Amino acid sequence: QLQKLLWAAALLRGFLLLFGEVQDRCMRVKYTDVDYLVFTDAARFVAHGGSPYERSTYRYSPLLAYILLPNIWVTSSFGKVLFSVCDIVVGWLIARFVHLQGASPQATITATILWLFNPWTFTISTRGSCDVLVVVLLLSMLLCLHKGATALAAVAYGLAVHLRIYPIIYAPAIVLFLAARAVRLRQPSPVGSAVKFSLADKLVHIIIQGLRFGLLSGSLFVGFHCLFSHMYGEKYTQEAFLHHLTRKDHRHNFSIYYYSIYLSYDGLDGSSAAPAAPPTLSTEAALAFMSTLASKPKGQLLQEAMQALHSIDLCRLLQQPAHAAFLPQIMILVAMSLKLHEDLPLCCLLQTICFVAFNKVCTAQYFVWWMCLLPLVMPRMPWPPPPSLLKAATFWAAMQLHWLAWAYLLEFQGLPVHLGVWFASLLFLVSNVVLVVQLLRHVDKSSSFLTRSLFAIRGSGSSEGTLGLCTGDEDGGEQKPKQL
Repeated sequence: QLQKLLWAAALLRGFLLLFGEVQDRCMRVKYTDVDYLVFTDAARFVAHGGSPYERSTYRYSPLLAYILLPNIWVTSSFGKVLFSVCDIVVGWLIARFVHLQGASPQATITATILWLFNPWTFTISTRGSCDVLVVVLLLSMLLCLHKGATALAAVAYGLAVHLRIYPIIYAPAIVLFLAARAVRLRQPSPVGSAVKFSLADKLVHIIIQGLRFGLLSGSLFVGFHCLFSHMYGEKYTQEAFLHHLTRKDHRHNFSIYYYSIYLSYDGLDGSSAAPAAPPTLSTEAALAFMSTLASKPKGQLLQEAMQALHSIDLCRLLQQPAHAAFLPQIMILVAMSLKLHEDLPLCCLLQTICFVAFNKVCTAQYFVWWMCLLPLVMPRMPWPPPPSLLKAATFWAAMQLHWLAWAYLLEFQGLPVHLGVWFASLLFLVSNVVLVVQLLRHVDKSSSFLTRSLFAIRGSGSSEGTLGLCTGDEDGGEQKPKQL
């Protein structure tokens, strides 16, 4: 049944690829995403020995341009075919993951369908979005963590962060998960019993696991960064990473900071003002700054830090709250990492929803970042879904349509409805918060990802949706598997 689903999904994507070619040639509104044209142009510059950043709006790793070189050498549709194939691979990874987590065959099929036949996902990949490459790496990382292959998980994670910087938000939860698993693996008693460990012991494991995972994934990330910095200079660092910290989108933006960003483009006094130039990062300047700090006494450093705090223009910060958008994001991400790290897929799902919802730039493409994680926890929800969860999902979809209606009036009709778009953005944020609350309330937490990972590592798992729980002595006593 899974094989039939994968073939049906492949046929659907093949049809959409052909339809997209026809629409691009015959219709005024193009099917292919504008970003895909940017990828192709960047690959063309690379193919001719140039820099991908000669394409003015290319904001990605040069690795993506190299991957899409067949767009120039073979066919311009190669990238869309590649992304569609990765879409199918994601469906297989989801099926594999939920099966290993103890889901029934029917729940496994349902979770797979949620990704393979989701209009949001199959249209984005066939139009040429590269985000599915990162999705493959992240799901591979979770599968490796489940089986205890931490080194492979670190490699997948480092490559994912290099391609798209947003997976860095999972780092604290991953390290806490690895530390909790290392502590639990030390206990001689069955997994189900509670063993107390000191805070110092837990901190030691956090440091050790953080260094192990971070050194491997960080080495891959830094290796690519040094390579491409050597090849393309500071332009690479600026466009691939720093641009996303200073980016401002005053159109196509679901963010609650939309109106603040719009005002900062036109000036608070109504005058036309160009956006401020993003800062540049120089290695020499950074080294000089660090040497200056090292040469100053601690008292002088503290005094200068206090002066810097007093110099912050709070009025300007309140007028342009997008400048402080990272503060609520950091607080939410840290809180969820501390509370939910033992259930890593659920933690990553809720972190991503909140990160996207509270980001100063929020586009429809970003929703794929968490839609790929939703099928991983879906088998642990009650079926049929409770009314409150259905209402939350309906509310989320309705608020998105509500926002699109205002955006249509603004961008296609040219009507001055900026406040209406902003109000719709506020309601959309509320819908995301409601969805997170309902997911937290209804996802079954009786058996966490950590527990199943421990059984997988110890060789206690069984197939056909069951998981053997040791009810007897681990060293040879009678053990009776219990259906979860």
